[in-house]
Amino acid sequence: MLYHEDFEIGASRHAGGYELREDEIIEFARRWDPQPWHVDREAALHSAMRGITASSAHTYSIAALLVNRMGPVAGIASLRHEIELPAPARPGDILALTMTCVAKRVSTSKPDRGLVTFDSEMTTQAGVVVMRLRSLMMIRTRAPRVGNDPGRQPGRSG
Repeated sequence: MLYHEDFEIGASRHAGGYELREDEIIEFARRWDPQPWHVDREAALHSAMRGITASSAHTYSIAALLVNRMGPVAGIASLRHEIELPAPARPGDILALTMTCVAKRVSTSKPDRGLVTFDSEMTTQAGVVVMRLRSLMMIRTRAPRVGNDPGRQPGRSG
């Protein structure tokens, strides 16, 4: 389990080898984002996308899966995600994610937690960046907690 103290500014973590399949793209999009360039091969060929592409929600979901493959983190909450999609993810792409710690601080009011900012890039096997992601995460520290409430500190009523 990784805690706030385990993340060093400038250090990166990696996960990859996720192969994106056309049937998966279509299945996800039919349920969550049924745009023609996600669900219809012929319509996708004649769109600005020039073929089937994964939806932004699907692309983010793959990134979330790859983050979890990096190993357990003592996370409390994801507070913010800023997403950029410079190129589409397509069938046959093998996706990898690199996540770099760029800032961190311990909470002054609740020292059992801290904030960590990560910059991530998801790339294809050819090195094409299909997603950039800046995330602000609240992660537990190794500081002792009081009772069952991970946020409650001695002398504080809430």
